[in-house]
Formats: sequence, structure tokens, C-alpha cells
Amino acid sequence: MGIKKDLSVSGDKKRIMLITPMLHQGGFERICVLTARLLADLYDVYLVVFTMEDAFYDVSGIRLIDLHLGAVQGKLGKAVNLLRRARELSRLQRELDIDVVYSFGQTANMANALSSHGSGRRHRRINKIAACHSFGEIGVRNYMDLILRRTNHVICCSKAMAEEVRERYHTQHVDAVWNPCDLADIRRKMTGERPAAFGEIFSGEERVIVSMGREDDVKGFWHLIRAFGRVQEQLPGTRLVIIGEGSFDEYRELADKIGILPQVIFAGTQRNPFPLLAAGSVYALTSISEGLPNALVEALAAGLVIVSANCRSGPAEILHGDWQQAQSGSGVQYADYGVLTPALSPRKDLQVRMADGKICLEEAEEALAGAIITLLQDRELYRRYSERAQERAMDFSAEKYKEAVIRLIEA
Repeated sequence: MGIKKDLSVSGDKKRIMLITPMLHQGGFERICVLTARLLADLYDVYLVVFTMEDAFYDVSGIRLIDLHLGAVQGKLGKAVNLLRRARELSRLQRELDIDVVYSFGQTANMANALSSHGSGRRHRRINKIAACHSFGEIGVRNYMDLILRRTNHVICCSKAMAEEVRERYHTQHVDAVWNPCDLADIRRKMTGERPAAFGEIFSGEERVIVSMGREDDVKGFWHLIRAFGRVQEQLPGTRLVIIGEGSFDEYRELADKIGILPQVIFAGTQRNPFPLLAAGSVYALTSISEGLPNALVEALAAGLVIVSANCRSGPAEILHGDWQQAQSGSGVQYADYGVLTPALSPRKDLQVRMADGKICLEEAEEALAGAIITLLQDRELYRRYSERAQERAMDFSAEKYKEAVIRLIEA
């Protein structure tokens, strides 16, 4: 694959290559595109993807290079594909005279680590940065050994993840950089028109609980639907809206078994979810594990009051000033910027058990439902958290992320 001439830019600016496997709807893909835009005023930025299949994000105005090296099947095929990606990246780095390579996601990080360390005719050494976004990722020893050995900086999206990498791999070769949230863009999008199909949900006095995430067991949506069954028992008329990619068929069936299906709306993928978010009352997160959940920060930026399961990483760090204290806490915690409830079981339970006409819940689900009910009934507590939400979102601003990344680029 050759380089189009219009991709080459002359001048003294450093040249930055950003790498992401795809541009489908996902957390680190969004961050990669936002990074390209944030750095464009200071550097010559090139965005490299392995494939543009199912691309979701707007990349207009960004210098984009598609390697046409999407995923393949089989261990041997994957190994060969990885080496081809690394070889193509090495060639691009030489042709474009790249100074810094910043990769997002496990497959991009491996290709980054295996690509050449020198660039251009002077064969100067490249500054390599690899970003990790989940605990599952940092738990793969061979992978982590590779990127720790062959990159200059490993970024974790949460302090808890960075601390675990330091302890597990006995290294200081890691930095914590919170994911960016484009607050101005979110506030602009919040004023957009809600899809007509959902207008009636927000038109009355109904209290609306909102959650966002793809259909994936790690998001724990069965816990949310079961807990919402208890909320419905005590606060009839409350609605639940789940925004995200997937059919959610088994969750529809669960809601139907509980008898709350008419009150649960599966909104699907939304290019602009923020009008729906902004019209909600409470944002609920029921993930089994997270790195640093972007959706939680976006909900804060939209001014929603938060109730979140205190899962392995992320919510405690976002919702409390002393994240280590909050992470190790138990029970329901009325934290600085939202309510933390006990971590939820990873065991998927789509059964419905009733006693005396009421749904039977796990202890952590009961705590989640109780916290939502308290916030919807206690107006003063609700007001206080609503005011603090956007204040906290400022700590995750794109400007602060940009400053942190520039420090690593210039290191």
C-alpha cells in the first residue's frame, strides 16, 4: 500500500502516528479520534487503522491511512497478520518520518511494539506509547511483557489499573491518564432533538433511569433490570432506558418475566445519545468490571445523578476524591460525586423468583435499587449530587487529557 502525496506534510512539527484496529463504536476508538483532533494544532497527526469496516466515528479532516489488514481466523493466521501489520507500520514510520507512535487497544499495541524503533533517513529513535483500557488486558503476561519491554510509555486509563501494573510487573514504566471527555461537544449535543420514537418517554412526569453500553455480559444489565423491578414496585411509572448496540433479546425476555417490559426501553445505538441522557433522572452503572467507564463521565457531564456498582476499577475513582478508600469500602457509600453500591456478582442470572408478590433480589441488587429509590425520593440529596456532577466532569476534560499526553510526547 502506497502513501498518498496529500498525506505528507512539510515543516518542523513533530509527526505523530495514532493506531487503532477499527473505528466502530467503542471507548478507545472514540478516544483515538478525539486525540487526533486535540493534537492537530501542535503536531502533524496521522491516524492508522487496520480496517475501516463498520466505521462509526467521524474522521473528516483527519489524515487517515487504512492498512486493509482486518482480523483473520486461527492462531497461525493471527500471528502472520500481526507481523504484516508491524511490517506495514514500520514502513509507514520510515516514509512519514514519524517521531511518536501512540496505539490504542491490545492488537494495536502489539503491532506498535513489534514495529521498528527507528524512523526516517536519520533512523532516529521513535517514542512509542501504548494505551491499556481494561483489567483483562493488563492480566495477559506475555502481552504486557512485550509492550513494557518495547515501548517507552504504557498508559492505563485509571489509577487502579496503573497501580496493579506496577505491582504485578515490578515496573515504574506506566502512567495513569484518565480518558478525555469533550465537555463542550457533549453540552452542544445535549441540545439536539430527541428521536421522535422516544419523545413520549420524557414528555410527562415520569422519572427515567438511563444506562449506556453494548450488549455484553460485563455490563451486568440483568442486574439492572432485576433491580429496576424493585424500583417499579415502589415507584410505579418509573422508566428504564438502555442505550447501546445489541438485540438485548434475553433482557427483553427477563423484563417480560418480571412484568416490567412496557417500562423498559431498549434504545439501540444512538449517534447522539446525549439528548436522551440529558432528559434522564438517574444514570445507573451495573458493570462487573471496568477500566475507566467513559459513559459514567459522560453522564456526569450531562448533569445526571449517578448510582454505580463499586466494580473493580473506575466508579470509585470517578465518584470519590479518595478512590482507594472508596474502592475498599463496603455497603452503600454516598461518595463525593455519586452513590456507590456493592459490587455485583459476575454470575449471570436470568431467573425470576418471587415471594409475597415481590421479586427476590441478590443483596447487591437490593442495595442498587434502594439507592435509586432514595435519590428519586430525596429532593435535597438529588439536587446536591446534580450540582456536583458537572463540577466533577471538569476533572476529565479533554484539555487535561491533552496536557498529559503532550508531556509523554515531549518526554
